[in-house]
Amino acid sequence: MEQATLKKMRTKQIVASNLIAGIMIVAFFILIQISEIRFTHFFFCLGIFMLLQGILGFIKKGSTKSFIPIFEQVAIYEKEKLGKEWEKEQRMENIWKVVLSGIMFFQSFSFQNVTNPFFDIEPIFLIFLLVIALALINVSMLFRFRKIDRSTEEHELKGYTKESNMMAMVLGLLTVIVIFFFIIVFVLP
Repeated sequence: MEQATLKKMRTKQIVASNLIAGIMIVAFFILIQISEIRFTHFFFCLGIFMLLQGILGFIKKGSTKSFIPIFEQVAIYEKEKLGKEWEKEQRMENIWKVVLSGIMFFQSFSFQNVTNPFFDIEPIFLIFLLVIALALINVSMLFRFRKIDRSTEEHELKGYTKESNMMAMVLGLLTVIVIFFFIIVFVLP
């Protein structure tokens, strides 16, 4: 793929991903202001959503089909570029979705006795989480683009799935530490 076409495709991907994430987060903020969503209901719904995504991913297997044309174009390009690593990555992604749905169901069960609805949370904390979420999405996409787009041969991407999962775990741990620090410094006092 030519560099100009690739850059245009990646730009559209970033815009679409940020737009979708932004709309979902704003819709969530509006929803928690309108209704009294409890933690247990939120985690249960999130668990169902993630479980359905994981199951759908296992059913789709190696398909690159998507409702959003730019994501289908990206999937076709990355499948061609990554080869067998793409299939491994998709399988791991679906496994993680199922595991995270289990964690969400556990959280739902754990928060059954909590009566405070979501709107009792400080707005500054919700804004902070929005910024962190968008930053993580963009940073992870940029690392991914750099690794995949700069490689010229398939053997350069061998082990990419394992490497990206390790990077995701480290990034996730750092994010948890930052959020924990933010809660202690700004929310609890």
